Amino acid sequence: MLSLFPGEEVTMSSDANYYGTKGTLYLTNRRLAFVYEKRGFVFKSKGIPVNLPLEAISEIAIIGAGPFKKISIHTQKDKVAGLPRYEFKVRNPESWKIKIENVCSEAATKVTIKKCSNCGAILESYLSECPVCGERLT
Repeated sequence: MLSLFPGEEVTMSSDANYYGTKGTLYLTNRRLAFVYEKRGFVFKSKGIPVNLPLEAISEIAIIGAGPFKKISIHTQKDKVAGLPRYEFKVRNPESWKIKIENVCSEAATKVTIKKCSNCGAILESYLSECPVCGERLT
C-alpha cells in the first residue's frame, strides 16, 4: 500500500508491470506512483521507483495493440528529474488514460508547487519536509 500525504486520496489503483517489475500503480489526487515489494533474506520493504506529481505529467498515450497495450506517461523536463517517459502495462489502459487526464485537469486548478533546495524534487507547497531527501522546507 502507498503511504499517503495529509489530504491525499487514492483515486484508482491496479496491478501493473513497470519494465518487467510487477507491482501496483496508484493514482491519487496529487500523484501517480508505482509501488512494488522488495524481498530480502529476512525483511520485506516497499520500493517506489516512480512517484510523479500530477503537474509533471505532460501527455498520456496508449501504445501497442491487443494484449500488449501499455499506458505511456510523458513528463515535463523542467518539472521532474529522471526519465521523460514511463510505461506501465495495466488492465484496461484506456480507462487509466481517461482517469489520469481527468485528475490532472482537476489538480491543475488546485495545486501550487515548490522545488526542494536540496535535491531539486518538485513538491506541493503544503509539505513541510521533502519526502525524497528529508530536507526541511520553508
